[in-house]
Amino acid sequence: MGRPLRSITIVGGGTAGWLAAAFLNRFCKSQETRHKLEITLIESPAIPIIGVGEASLPGMVVLLNQLGISESELFKQTDATFKVAAHFIDWNRDGKGRPIEFLNVLNAPGAIDGRQLADYFITFHPARDASDAGLEYVRSFSPVVEIVRDNLAPRRPGAPEFSGEIGYTYHFDATKLAAFLKDHATSRGVKHILDDVDAVNLDERGFVKSLNLRRQGEHAIDLVIDCTGFRGSILQQALGEPFEPYGDYLLNDRAAVVQIPHKNPNVIAPTTRATAFSAGWNFNIPLTTRVGTGYIFSSKFISDDEAIAELLAFYGDQAKGGEPRIIPMRTGRVRNAWVKNCVALGLASGFIEPLEATAIFMTDLGVRWLQHYLPTQDFEPELAAAYNRQISRVFEEVRDFVQAHYHLNNRQDTEYWRTAREGMKLSERLQENLKVWRHTTPEVLDLESSFLFSSPVYTLLLIAKGFYKDVRLARAPSLNPAAFKQYRAAARRARPGQLTGLISHAEFLKTGGAAPVDPLVSLRPAEAPAFRPTSTSIKLPSQALFPSVRPKPKR
Repeated sequence: MGRPLRSITIVGGGTAGWLAAAFLNRFCKSQETRHKLEITLIESPAIPIIGVGEASLPGMVVLLNQLGISESELFKQTDATFKVAAHFIDWNRDGKGRPIEFLNVLNAPGAIDGRQLADYFITFHPARDASDAGLEYVRSFSPVVEIVRDNLAPRRPGAPEFSGEIGYTYHFDATKLAAFLKDHATSRGVKHILDDVDAVNLDERGFVKSLNLRRQGEHAIDLVIDCTGFRGSILQQALGEPFEPYGDYLLNDRAAVVQIPHKNPNVIAPTTRATAFSAGWNFNIPLTTRVGTGYIFSSKFISDDEAIAELLAFYGDQAKGGEPRIIPMRTGRVRNAWVKNCVALGLASGFIEPLEATAIFMTDLGVRWLQHYLPTQDFEPELAAAYNRQISRVFEEVRDFVQAHYHLNNRQDTEYWRTAREGMKLSERLQENLKVWRHTTPEVLDLESSFLFSSPVYTLLLIAKGFYKDVRLARAPSLNPAAFKQYRAAARRARPGQLTGLISHAEFLKTGGAAPVDPLVSLRPAEAPAFRPTSTSIKLPSQALFPSVRPKPKR
């Protein structure tokens, strides 16, 4: 058995670097005085953090709780807001060309008599073939639609931290989050070096032996974590690990990003909004003080100038004076994220466009798995092989789920959307599953990996995309309509209680969850769901969906 590691050095700050530092410091510090493990983070004073606003997945709630970070401090220090769903707009259209909306929510449905709720919905619900079937499906098991419609916070005033009526996570300022995690980590013993790495020195085995720092000289290495972003300064540049692009699967390769003010600061949506544009999509991430927004697009179909024009036209006066900057994106992953004594995390390990806010969660997974497979100074190759196998699986999982959003679009108005549907490579697994799911709903056994996106998430996406329109499942005759009727009645009765006491998201954030409750407004029970298509129309908080002026897309 090899000797325990003496040090872990993280190169690169940002969210990935400081998240890794905080986690490893919390869970890997030796309890034996004779085996001290020193954790050091080195970051350049000259390299800025990428990000205008960032969304996360529910694992962030778990992570903060495990690290002992106060939720109220997170809100205060990072301009954070709640996120209860991703709100998709105009990725598909109904028979009259009108945009379809749906919510990808953060909690899963239950079951009826041991069968999936989705089976009953697809078989019996009156809205199963409607254009808003996705919203109606969510409404059948969760109050999220009402919470989003009325821009409510998911937690009641005075309720304990990390609790709520429904699953939630956060939006935050990426730069402020990195600073917040840095303060947390350094206050608990992580060593911080502000310096530039001028050279990476390898030993005779090809392992990283040391780093030459511009001001502080040579820094010895046991295990080094590469958090240097798209540059991949250590794993890709020094160790030569190849990058495997996903350009055959996903079109988007650029982003135009900008910060804009709230149109109405008293209305803050508890969602990340993803609105389809002519050659990509617009993200809208509301923070307490501003909105982070941008256009994720493909340079094959639109130029930078045209993309900026389309983005600014969409927001009109709200974006007046804004100057979007262009960020090139390289989608894909390194072949192996762990090579010799170097592990890459964050953008250095790979990147899949931000459609489902996976970046931070994949960093979280990566550092958790590193803690699980933590080597000794012998750097056991079987540990690296196991780690790389899991990282490969999760990247392919995310790639396939993100691509499903594009492949299942029905838009005919631009070449971009036609190509995304018909002209891209699909993995064999996704092709096979889409054929299988024509006859049944997704199950966990269909998925090679479900670390992030389980079968209920796929089911919701398929229902929202009209995948099951006019489909009769083979097992439909075995389903009891009376059981579904009873379930719906119980859901109706429960809904007012689920919503009672929830207050405006904006008001909750202003008061840190201690807002005085107005009994005439905040405590009034919301109306029970009507279970009809018109009841699920979501009121957008900041602007009309479709401005009358849009640049003509490049052909």
